[in-house]
Amino acid sequence: MTMPLFSAKLINYNIYDRNDRVDLMLSFDSAYQGKISQKKEGEFALLSFEGLEAKEELKSLNSKLINKIQISSKNNATHIMFQTKEKLNFSLSTINDKFGLRIRALPEGANLPSLSQPIKQEVDKQNDLMPKPKDIESYDYTNYILVMLVLMLLLIVLWWLKKTNVNSKNFGGIKFQRNIDRNNQLVILDYENKRYVLIIGNSNLLLESKEIPQEEAKVNEENFNSFFENNKRKIQNIILEKQKKA
Repeated sequence: MTMPLFSAKLINYNIYDRNDRVDLMLSFDSAYQGKISQKKEGEFALLSFEGLEAKEELKSLNSKLINKIQISSKNNATHIMFQTKEKLNFSLSTINDKFGLRIRALPEGANLPSLSQPIKQEVDKQNDLMPKPKDIESYDYTNYILVMLVLMLLLIVLWWLKKTNVNSKNFGGIKFQRNIDRNNQLVILDYENKRYVLIIGNSNLLLESKEIPQEEAKVNEENFNSFFENNKRKIQNIILEKQKKA
């Protein structure tokens, strides 16, 4: 049985900037039970949440305490980076039966509220997670840009093939397509006596390219459904492996 990559997902967040503090409110799709660690280095503070999934975010603040807040996911964890204007302390408080979490940033020396969630201090670990000051605005955006460029290029190629070869025997068109999940789709198309099996979406992959045997020139929907169901788990595993390496 395949275990989920993440135990919870960050579905929403809100930032409340006050004169004496900054509160970051997190909302999860399920109760978050993972471990949280903290690291500070110069003007940066990093909170790491094991077993939490989140989308890439970068927010600039007009705050006395914090310049930027960045959220990213890597290695089965979510990392929240604070670029601060002065030394700060952070306290965590769970809300809504652990379906939410409040992160409060206060200047060092200020009275911290009682913690309902301890933060593990890390000094020598996670050095690779701390970006340099000049890199914070472009941190972890390369993969996203590459994926979007590949997807756009693939769509342009498919559009061109369909427009220029719609009446040609070389282009057999898109034979079948089926959603694998909400972010990816399995597509089978024929071109120049070859059959291509692709994944299009967040993960853009060419799974197979082969000559079309005479007996397979006409593929019916029943055969495709059988192929899809027999290989669905394998395809999902391929997508997960690519996401792990990203």
